[in-house]
Amino acid sequence: MTVRNAELEDMKRLGHIMAVSFRTAFSDFISRETLEACAREENCAALLEGIFREGQMHFLMGGDSGMLVWQRADDGAEIVAIHSLPKSWGTGLGHAMLAEALKQIGEGTVFLWAFRENKRARRFYEKHGFRWDGTERISEFDGAAEVRYVRD
Repeated sequence: MTVRNAELEDMKRLGHIMAVSFRTAFSDFISRETLEACAREENCAALLEGIFREGQMHFLMGGDSGMLVWQRADDGAEIVAIHSLPKSWGTGLGHAMLAEALKQIGEGTVFLWAFRENKRARRFYEKHGFRWDGTERISEFDGAAEVRYVRD
């Protein structure tokens, strides 16, 4: 399973991965209207390209089916997004991408936000040493509740 740093040319593919992942993974707790508005491949690709060009976030590409985005934070690092195509769920791709991100990040605290209702993702993070620290917020994404996970 190949995990590598993504390039600008990869943003179209990552936009596809992000859109499909959104529509599949979030369909049980995000409104259909919001998913249809936000999970358009061309919009996701344009968003990712803009973020990539800013140069503040690090993009990883897992094969042709996964993506992970992370950034440095005042108190460590934040996993901003991790998405993969449903066909790769349970194959170890998420683990490989997360392991590479943690290797690149190095020492220090790593945190991320997960939708409270996304039980599948929360189990994945817990399996990889993250713990919910009790912090919650309301996401701008459809007003869904998010919980913060931390790994020291």
